[in-house]
Amino acid sequence: MMRIFYDTEFLDDGRTIDLISIGMVAEDGRELYAVSSEFDQGAVRRHGWLMANVWPSLPILRNPRGVRGTDRIDVTDPDVHPRPQIARMVSRFIQETPDPQLWAYYAAYDHVAYAQLFGPMSNLPAGLPMQTDDLVTEAKRLGLTPADLPKQEAGHHNAIADARHNLAMAKYMDSITRKA
Repeated sequence: MMRIFYDTEFLDDGRTIDLISIGMVAEDGRELYAVSSEFDQGAVRRHGWLMANVWPSLPILRNPRGVRGTDRIDVTDPDVHPRPQIARMVSRFIQETPDPQLWAYYAAYDHVAYAQLFGPMSNLPAGLPMQTDDLVTEAKRLGLTPADLPKQEAGHHNAIADARHNLAMAKYMDSITRKA
């Protein structure tokens, strides 16, 4: 078994979870980071929280005149891809992992964003987990609160930085279970 820690950034309108970015870190050190070229940038611009917390970490082209709201994703950036390509990248990353196990922090929405890369859940390719384990649930099982876990110093709401931090939290919880 090898754990893959991941995080997604997404636009949630109450009906649809529109993937903005995904970051994955495997225990063997491999990493994957991808930003969608297809999410609704206008809806993100109208979403105060996403503009304040997620947009600044994305590869964006700034309007040379500095007009707010006219920035856009830099589709020439090597991390930016169409959703079908991201789905292939994620599938390959997971399938190259022996007995993969997915882990995320508050995993429910991350799992939906990951699964929706392939359409409905029934379309998940063979070998891809249909379930994501939750670091928050594991912390509760160990008698920890989120406040007891290591703090992320930088990169909040950047999917790859958050995935790396998920790995750090898991290693911390692993150290507690080894002591017990």
